[in-house]
Amino acid sequence: MKVTGAVPLPRSGGRRHAREMRPDLRAELLRRAERDQAARGLPEPDWETIAPVDADNLAWLREVVAQVGWPGRSMVGEDGAHAAWLLAQHADRDPAFQRRCLDLITEAAAGDEVSKTELAYLTDRVLLAEGQAQEYGTQVMGREEGWVPRRLRDPETVDERRAAMSLGPLGEYIAIMEETFGPARPGSIQCVKCGSSIECWPPEEGEERNVSCPACGWTTTLAVGTPAGAADAEAGG
Repeated sequence: MKVTGAVPLPRSGGRRHAREMRPDLRAELLRRAERDQAARGLPEPDWETIAPVDADNLAWLREVVAQVGWPGRSMVGEDGAHAAWLLAQHADRDPAFQRRCLDLITEAAAGDEVSKTELAYLTDRVLLAEGQAQEYGTQVMGREEGWVPRRLRDPETVDERRAAMSLGPLGEYIAIMEETFGPARPGSIQCVKCGSSIECWPPEEGEERNVSCPACGWTTTLAVGTPAGAADAEAGG
């Protein structure tokens, strides 16, 4: 794949350059983050539009990380570090690399190079991708009962964990989701028999949902990974 908008990067070890400001790298991160958000900011997000943007950003970020390590605040400024996190948050098609980004961001957070809040979001993203429960409840999905966190470890103590990462209570977060995105709405799949659109709520990991076409009676079973999973939503990423 051709990586567009490449910025020349030093070829020596990344850690040694962690304190050198890189305005060129910051500018490219901001440009790519803007493209990311523009693709996702359409009234009806089109995954055929989003996918190539994510793929291009992913290939480019791999090269950046390989050459300079994680671009934190001291290298690319507050906004550049946020942009780098955003690209990692949307690097879902390469789970191993996304885990690598999380490891680097965890280390960078100890040195105040990235925010704890962003660390929390990426932690939850990676844990869910690995089939584990999330820690902070940042990843939510729409269900019949409204916006709810996806699989969550020890819900009774989640607000304590959130506070440690500078996040407000989970209840407030869910209320913000409601205010920002409106009531949770079901996703849809296309009937393979008659082509009608079938509304359905996405299943959680380990869950199956049976749906049927109201037009022709065709039935199918949904599990994680089916198109209806696109109804999942998140804030901040």
